[in-house]
Parts: sequence; C-alpha cells; structure tokens
Amino acid sequence: MNEDEVAELSRGAFLRASAAGVAGLRMASLAATAAAGNVEQFPTRRGYVVAVTHGHADATRVMLALFTATRLPAGDNHVWFAIDGGPLCKKGEADKVTSPLFTKQGNAAKLLAQIHEKGIALHI
Repeated sequence: MNEDEVAELSRGAFLRASAAGVAGLRMASLAATAAAGNVEQFPTRRGYVVAVTHGHADATRVMLALFTATRLPAGDNHVWFAIDGGPLCKKGEADKVTSPLFTKQGNAAKLLAQIHEKGIALHI
C-alpha cells in the first residue's frame, strides 16, 4: 500500500470490526470448552485475606483495611500485618490510630476487637 493511499477507518467501522473479532474469539472458546467435555469447576472462594501494610503515618489506610476486615462474610478469613503494619500489634499502639474518615468506628483497637470477635485470624 502506498503512503498516499491511506485507508480511512471510521470509529464505527473500527468498533464493529473489534466486536466481530471478540465475538469470534468467544465463540471459539465456547466451542473448545464444549469439546473438552468434563470441565472441572473452580472451587468456590472459602475466605479472604486483608493485608495491613501501613502504620501510624497513614492511619486512614490502616483503618480502611481493618474496617474492610470487619465486614467480611463468614469464611476462612485472615488479617496480615506486614511492613509498617506490624508495630500496630504491640500493646497500646492500636489505640493511637484514628482517622477523620472513620470517626464512627473509633480507633484501630476497637476494630481489632471486632475482628477478633468474628474469629478472623490475625497474623504478623
């Protein structure tokens, strides 16, 4: 193709061509799945892991992670304290962590108590 003969492709034509390509790939994957016969299903999620990697310097992130952990559905859930989050597990340190975005929840110690009451495993 000559540089002077550049074919113009409208946005609509591009989207139609892209959709047709994706539809073709999807149909091919469905056919492959059907041909495979017994496709083993993935196991259902049994639990969640929440990582607390921030400390006193970023209290909002700490509180967000702990608040998230208090709202997890029942299951094999774990909260891991790593990097700067580890020192929060020392006695009295969680009492010092508060965030203006989580005023109703109080401090990190209260959230940790709720997490412990739910039976969620805590790890350092």
